[in-house]
Amino acid sequence: MTLHLIKRLIFMKPNHVVNNKATLAVAIAIAISGNAHAQTADDQVIEEIKVYGSRAALVNALDRQRASDKTVGVIDSDSMGDFADINVSESLRRISGIMVENDQGEGRYVSVRGMNSDLNAMTINGVSTASPEDRRGIMLDGVPTDMLQSMTVYKTLTPNLDADTIGGAIDLETISAFSRDDMHLRLKAETSYNQLTKDANNPNLAATWTNRFKIGEDELGVALVVSDQSRRIIAHNNENGGWSDVAPNDDYELRYYDMTRARQGVVLNFDYKTANGNSYFAHMFHNEYTDSEYRAKWETRDGLEDNDPIISGNTFTYANTKMDTEVRDRVEVRTIDALRLGAEFAFDNGSVLSVEAFGSQAKQDDGNKLAAIFRSKKIDQPVVYDNSSTQRPALTIAPAFFDPSSFDLKAFERESSLTTDKDFGIKADMVYDVSDSTTLQFGFKVRQREKQNEFNYCGYEPINDASLADFETRTIDPYLNSVHGPAPTAGTVRGFLNNLGAGNTTLSDGTSCPDVGSFFEFSGDEEEESVPADWKTQEDIVSTYLMATTEKDNVSIVYGLRYEDTNSTYRGNIFDGDGFGGESEFNSSHGFLAPSFNLKYAISDNQVGRFSVFRSLVRPGFNESRAASIRDIEDNEIEGGNPQLEPTTAISMDLSYEHYINDVTFFGAGVFYKSIDDAVVEVSANNFDLLGNTWDRAETFVNAGNSKILGLEFSLQTAWDNGLLAVLNYTYVDGETDLPANSAFGERTISYFKQADSTANLSFGYDKGPLDVRLAVNYRSEYLDEVGDDAESDRFTSPHMQVDLNAKYKISDNLQLSFAVININDRPEYYYFGDKSRLSQYDEYGTTFTAGARYTF
Repeated sequence: MTLHLIKRLIFMKPNHVVNNKATLAVAIAIAISGNAHAQTADDQVIEEIKVYGSRAALVNALDRQRASDKTVGVIDSDSMGDFADINVSESLRRISGIMVENDQGEGRYVSVRGMNSDLNAMTINGVSTASPEDRRGIMLDGVPTDMLQSMTVYKTLTPNLDADTIGGAIDLETISAFSRDDMHLRLKAETSYNQLTKDANNPNLAATWTNRFKIGEDELGVALVVSDQSRRIIAHNNENGGWSDVAPNDDYELRYYDMTRARQGVVLNFDYKTANGNSYFAHMFHNEYTDSEYRAKWETRDGLEDNDPIISGNTFTYANTKMDTEVRDRVEVRTIDALRLGAEFAFDNGSVLSVEAFGSQAKQDDGNKLAAIFRSKKIDQPVVYDNSSTQRPALTIAPAFFDPSSFDLKAFERESSLTTDKDFGIKADMVYDVSDSTTLQFGFKVRQREKQNEFNYCGYEPINDASLADFETRTIDPYLNSVHGPAPTAGTVRGFLNNLGAGNTTLSDGTSCPDVGSFFEFSGDEEEESVPADWKTQEDIVSTYLMATTEKDNVSIVYGLRYEDTNSTYRGNIFDGDGFGGESEFNSSHGFLAPSFNLKYAISDNQVGRFSVFRSLVRPGFNESRAASIRDIEDNEIEGGNPQLEPTTAISMDLSYEHYINDVTFFGAGVFYKSIDDAVVEVSANNFDLLGNTWDRAETFVNAGNSKILGLEFSLQTAWDNGLLAVLNYTYVDGETDLPANSAFGERTISYFKQADSTANLSFGYDKGPLDVRLAVNYRSEYLDEVGDDAESDRFTSPHMQVDLNAKYKISDNLQLSFAVININDRPEYYYFGDKSRLSQYDEYGTTFTAGARYTF
């Protein structure tokens, strides 16, 4: 009955979760009526974590790293439960081997040891976390750090951990009342100011409360965190669609972004410890991220593509062009919920049994994305593209393009998409001592996961001519080295909804679009865009493991086997050229044996050597393995996902040396190697067998051959009695992938996808008395961001170095003031085709200043 109630709570719509917090609290109270205790993802109970500033936070992280039976990296909060960064991904990049992909000036996706986010696992309090997107990787820019106590990256695996990661497993640990001696209440208030937004109304508010209650000889711990922050972002962008051997040959565009990102979160944790050693726990996590965006795009149309340029040095002159002015207005909401209920029972013989029910749910709701496109006629006047500044080229066009009456309404588009992910399961673990030196642990885990994607496109074209001059426009101040032309306002775009009919037109798959009304007619693309975009994937995973830990003298060995059995069902819509052509269904199953061996050797009292080898997997990406497709029956061609994909598997080895010179001075060095089979690549193939048919032509995904990754890591940190401290880490990774002959990108060898060869972090700080200051430098080298048709069209992200400053001043034992400067060096993000002179994308975000206060009762 309790598990049924839990599942209903987990799988209810997120707005119901928010609006029914009282119901949730009652359910948790029922579930823990026997008491509760939290177990970390590392299966270690960590009591009384006390930190008193940046220096002590480093000590705390080192203690956890040293105690672990795996190779890990740890980030801990400071004495007031605060991290120095905007979101989780930016804090994680302080760990060696971590690279972060940015979006709009904020860290978003986390790469571990050269593996992109789809090849890493993420958990919250040890619970497998669902993903809001149509992929396995999880965007971490939406999770505020206020909700967390620590972050741990597991770089090696033991049998009691899920085997579904190749790079590493990231665990976000929320606060426990037992990390404090008594009642703790902390209030935080901040705001920020960015050079581009020129807006200081960016509130960041958080409240954290914990308390411990004696109940007879037992004790109950309760922790509550509420976080609410809003940040306005303005970003400047210019892009090129592509290049010939010598010049741009695709559309050039300027993009202006004005958006607000809001992050809300609630953590509610109950932990109950009994006098006889039993414990019970209930942990709830809710996070909501809302991205409200206005995007204006100013774009050449056909001019750079259809005309051969006259080249003079760095200047390219094209005979003519059309121009588009387009605006997108949207609100995207992402939610992640996690619930974990369990108990741990200690027996007289020293054995321990833990049982747990868990679940997570994620949703990305982009339910009302609107866009209006206005297009000019061709004007036979030269277009000059000056590439003197390769990142910020200057575009000179005819003056007539800056007259709103030159642009006719081309189309109005309305898109709605909804991606949901539900992951629910139960597990049990048993630990007992076989001898004085060996502990045996075994257990099982059952997970049910369901991922669903729904997408609907409604395109409208005006029946009669209408120009931009007939509607409200806005003038965007010049940015980069070009001038943005007249743009529709957000109100103009939303106003077109009033021109649609009152009823609905049903598409062949049962979905619908608002009627065209008297102003519009349908574009004709609704069926092809909407029908094959709907799919569902279900995974049932049953796993069991047997693990032993042997400790003797100065050696600790963790070894054993894990077996995971996966049964998957793929369903997706078929578009047959006219409309809905039925639903495709495919079933697959596979078993996976994951042995692992972790050795920890105490060379001396302060030196540790580690060696590990383990086998792991990542199941096929949801989008790549979807059953939905576009089928051309007449030409016998197919375009879509491939549910016949095999998991990507890897054998990983790790060797490291750690020297703990004193409680805060540490040196570490390590080497790791990964042999990866069945990486997934996109192909255009002839005579391809897929879903029970041999297709003359197929555009889909296949498993590639072997990839090899070799990496080195170095870490150094120290602190002096005068308050100065320094932290340095560096990681070098070398890897490549062989693309098969039928690859859509040609048979060739490429750098491993989204793998930066070098990542480094350098922090200098001062922590003494009331002042705590940190200057942090984060660096990553270039990496392959997209694979093109050939080496010259491969897209790379350029090297990136960002400098941040964080300062805190303690007014009293209770009050602390904070100040930060983010992106001091105003570092942009730059992407290029083939070499750095060929612009793909360039983004500027400016420098951000934050100021705030924290008060602890």
